[in-house]
Order: sequence, then structure tokens, then C-alpha cells
Amino acid sequence: MYQYDIVYFKGNPSSGTLLQHKQINFSIIQIIKPYSYISIESKVKNLSNIKIPKAKIYIGFSRGSRYLKKLDKNSLKISIGGISGFKIHLFKNNKDNILLGDISLSSLSAHFKIEDDDIIKIKSLIKNFMNNIKS
Repeated sequence: MYQYDIVYFKGNPSSGTLLQHKQINFSIIQIIKPYSYISIESKVKNLSNIKIPKAKIYIGFSRGSRYLKKLDKNSLKISIGGISGFKIHLFKNNKDNILLGDISLSSLSAHFKIEDDDIIKIKSLIKNFMNNIKS
């Protein structure tokens, strides 16, 4: 039924530096590596022509989180530094004000960092969801 436990939508490769993207992707992969997962680039603005694998959990970073609203309502959806919405769990660094238009160095740096408390919360959320879902 499910192709993967987790589908991770990466952020916009045009925002931030290559190093910042490598760091945030590494952080997210560290969270999801105990599970089967696939990463999907978010270079395209519309995923209607892209087949999204069926998964129990969907995670989006920044622009990648905009796809979450269109996915299976029974899945766990996690937005990191992106959008909020119905049944979407948003995790945002307290110093990240990118979505408010603040593109200062401190805000941009915070955008690419998951706070330690949030890492623990995300891991717990994923673990609890995986323990309660039927394959």
C-alpha cells in the first residue's frame, strides 16, 4: 500500500546557499533515516505532473511544505520552516522570519536550522504516528 514511510520535499534550491541546503537536508535526513524514505526536489512550482509516492508521512522544508495541503488527509504532515494549515504540524525556528519578509542574515540563518527541542518533538511525532498506523 505504501511505497515509503516518509516522503521529504526539499526546499527551494534558489534561496539560501548550497551549504545551508546541505545542512538542513542533513538534519532532516538524520531525523528520518531510521525509516524508508525518498527525497524530492522542489524545483518545480507545480507537482501536478509529478507522481508523488504514497507514504505514511510527508515532510516539507520551506517551499517544499506547500505540497502538504494536497496530500492524503490520513497521513502525518510536517512543515519545517514553511506553511501551516489544517492537520499540518509546523516547526519553525524562533528567529526565522523569512515568511514575514525578513531576509536578514540572522533570519536566513535561522530558517535553515531546526531547533534542538523541535528535533525531539519531530522524532517523537513520527515515532508515535508510525506506532499507531496500520501498514
